[in-house]
Amino acid sequence: MIRLNTVLTLVATAALTACTTLGPNYQAPAPNAPANYRAVASSAGAELQRDWWLVFGDAQLNALEAQALQASPTLAAAAARIQRARAVFGATQADELPRVDVGASAGGLRTSAKATTTPVLNGRAITFEGESFGLQASIGWELDLWGRVKRQAESAQAQLDASTLDAAAARVALTTDVAAAYWQWRALADEAAALQRLRDSRAKAFQVAQTRFDAGASTTQDLERVRAELAAADADVADLPRRQALVLNQIAALTGQAAADLKLEANGTLPLPPAIRAGLPSELLQRRPDLAQSLAQLHAATAQVGIAEAAFYPSIKLTGSFGYSSEDLGSLISAPARLYNIGPSISLPLFEGGRNKANLAGAKAQVDESLAGFRGRMLQALREVDDALAELQGRAATMDAQNRTLASSSQALAVARSRYDKGAVSYLDVTEAERTPLATERALAQLRGAQWAATAQLVKALGGGWAPADTATTASAAR
Repeated sequence: MIRLNTVLTLVATAALTACTTLGPNYQAPAPNAPANYRAVASSAGAELQRDWWLVFGDAQLNALEAQALQASPTLAAAAARIQRARAVFGATQADELPRVDVGASAGGLRTSAKATTTPVLNGRAITFEGESFGLQASIGWELDLWGRVKRQAESAQAQLDASTLDAAAARVALTTDVAAAYWQWRALADEAAALQRLRDSRAKAFQVAQTRFDAGASTTQDLERVRAELAAADADVADLPRRQALVLNQIAALTGQAAADLKLEANGTLPLPPAIRAGLPSELLQRRPDLAQSLAQLHAATAQVGIAEAAFYPSIKLTGSFGYSSEDLGSLISAPARLYNIGPSISLPLFEGGRNKANLAGAKAQVDESLAGFRGRMLQALREVDDALAELQGRAATMDAQNRTLASSSQALAVARSRYDKGAVSYLDVTEAERTPLATERALAQLRGAQWAATAQLVKALGGGWAPADTATTASAAR
């Protein structure tokens, strides 16, 4: 019993002194964000929420987003990655606790009389025969003297956080892609209406030109010019269904349904998008889940350095067993049948061919790579916001110029129609005056679509309304 007390005292002393955790502690790097974006960002505008698309008040878009969130294989795969990371974290936590096993055995035994190890007495082989019963419990526990197990749990927790943030980033990307494709389809519907009006005008112009040519009042050159313009309008009209079909196929794929089952309605002319508040560059780290995911990966890599350093130091394991063994089942649970074995084991690496040094160098290189990846992702995030703001501002300026063009050309068309009513000009002059305003209407429809696409780009660049508190919501939803 003195030996057992000595062992337990040794183990307790070692456990009390096991307060060293090797490796650097994780510290989040400074984002080094500029004071402002290069493009001028308005301080006014809508604040993005987690379900950011609701601010636009489009019931059809709301339904598409709900369908995508429910049926997307991308989000299902992200949820599975969370479950896998949670399982790894749970297994790592189990390493911090002792392992206890219980077993029982029963069997018959007879030794061989012909074996080379059989004892011989007076020229006769001695054999043994009987039954054996056993009941035993064993325990194993590694003392975390250098914090290796702690660092493993820390790394697994960071990987779980990274998986959860990956799911949040996938949600942002999915919802913005659905909205961008939907708005593109709406813009194509507006463009189709404007293009059809332009084509009808070209058809009327061709009829007038044909009549004038038949009457000898115009040249072949004039007739062929109008014919070419009609053919170009026909080509644009014929190509539009292809463009619309491709967008519908994209929406169907994003929402997890067959394109044949997708039914959309234009619901009137696509309006101008509302302004979105961009905020400051320093807020991006709290708004974009991919940036937070990059930091979680850096945290995991930092913890791996401590694990690699712990491999240079000795490991102490406490193992023991207690139980009973007897040839008679009736006397199995009795003091004479009792047995136990307890004691620590120490392992110290002496020669491993440089493996531990290589692993440590690799872990440190992984930290450097993760840090560089975060900085690169931060720069990319700043660029994406600046690109979206520049796109919105540039399209707004172009639209303002196109609106002035439309106002002036519409006035010119009104004058041409008034003069036609008075017999001062032919109808061909009226159709010529229709050319600019109809083409401008088509250009404006395209510009509105481009503004909505830039709005989706800005929402995505700003993180789609994600907030750090949403990480816990995403993780619990995957349970």
